[in-house]
Amino acid sequence: MIEISNADRGMMQAVLDNLREADRQEMTAAGVEIAHLAGMLMRHKLFAFCAWSYDRGPISAWGLVQKRQGVGAAFAFGTDDWGRAVLPMVRQIRGFAIPYLLAIGIHRVEAVAMRKRDDVKRFMKLLGARPEGILSGYGIEGEDFVSYRWLSDEYAGKRTEEAQADGAYTAH
Repeated sequence: MIEISNADRGMMQAVLDNLREADRQEMTAAGVEIAHLAGMLMRHKLFAFCAWSYDRGPISAWGLVQKRQGVGAAFAFGTDDWGRAVLPMVRQIRGFAIPYLLAIGIHRVEAVAMRKRDDVKRFMKLLGARPEGILSGYGIEGEDFVSYRWLSDEYAGKRTEEAQADGAYTAH
């Protein structure tokens, strides 16, 4: 069973110490100093969570740092057991993180990922984030990245459309 907890530095470091290779390659290409990442994220986070299990320990970490007023930068990374944690992560993000973002006035969330990361593309779509553009040559060795964004007004519009569609069916 997968549990979700507020992340502490140790949990985040445990995930980073056992990082899946695709995440390691992406962070390296973006010039991230993995050795210092847990401390940096914990110092600057608005929130950070960890998915873990009793049999495997910490599996994934995700959260948000504030870039400027109303704008956050999201992060998510995990171990090879990432697939076990995706559904609980999505539920937690939809059920807590997104309503929390709206409550504290975050209107935009940004994230970047290597262009070849189809797994990230699917994950971002599940969260309501959309690709915004290709960042050609963004990586330190010229790798292409994709910029993703989540906007509160698009989220609110999507929720309104879903509610209208739900109400459009006749009761039997």
